[in-house]
Amino acid sequence: MDNALNPEIRLSYYITTFQKLSYLKVVLQDLIDNRQPDEEIVVADGGSKDGTVEWLEQLFAEKKIQYYTSAPDRGEAHGVNRALMACKGQLLKWINDDDVFCYPAIAECKEFLLTHPEYDVVGADGFDNYTGQELELVTHLPHFTKWKNEKEPFGFYGPGLMLRRSALTLIGLTHALSRFVDNEYTYRITSLPIKMAWYRKPVFVRIINPDSNTLKFINIKRVEQGLNDVYREIATGRPVAQAKRERMINSVKRKVYDLIYRRSSTIVPEKYELTDFGTLYAKHRATLYEAYKTAKGEAFLA
Repeated sequence: MDNALNPEIRLSYYITTFQKLSYLKVVLQDLIDNRQPDEEIVVADGGSKDGTVEWLEQLFAEKKIQYYTSAPDRGEAHGVNRALMACKGQLLKWINDDDVFCYPAIAECKEFLLTHPEYDVVGADGFDNYTGQELELVTHLPHFTKWKNEKEPFGFYGPGLMLRRSALTLIGLTHALSRFVDNEYTYRITSLPIKMAWYRKPVFVRIINPDSNTLKFINIKRVEQGLNDVYREIATGRPVAQAKRERMINSVKRKVYDLIYRRSSTIVPEKYELTDFGTLYAKHRATLYEAYKTAKGEAFLA
């Protein structure tokens, strides 16, 4: 496989999937409909047996996607790395197989990086159905500001990430031991001497669903947080114990907030049952695009 940079491809969309054809058909079709001539779509399938491979073969033959591979992998990070190594674009955009994306917003991030070669990374916020079907806009702007002023690392959702391909020599590939791949990767990125800008309009809707890794691996998230603490300590010199105390305080604050507003932030599978992903996708897509259109102020904080 020739994975050399192709100057004609400015942006590579990379996406991993496994046994999620009903989701993938919706998400990937939207991406195909919005792909520009100077962009490519790279798909890494983990060896699905649900018809995914046959569908990808068809899309490739019709030149609707530019690259795909299908073989058993050793977790999502392994699949992401396969996709990253196959990308030929100057810029790299993470796409999840079960989330919604705003392609006009992505186009703005692409243009920013192309016209500001000194920047390595663009991060962005989006909506989340963390508490169930209802969407909430999650913002990391305070974390970005603290990172910019104090170099305090923070994690954010992979769907908001766009990378310059040449920055991989500094950042590296994703960590193959991690189950919460984007959380570890973004903590690592923000602990390194990179130059990052923050896009202030919403880029995505994260849809937690019964097949999400968020639900499958939630019990080991605290274990993986230890690795992120190491990144923070190396970057700032702050002891790990201090970060743990802050998390405990934030946990208490969340419980109080939930009691006041009669809600629950606890992730349980029953909250995320789906009857029709396509219908839910269309609903959340409309919300996302409307939020993009009505966003005010400067698009980028740099």
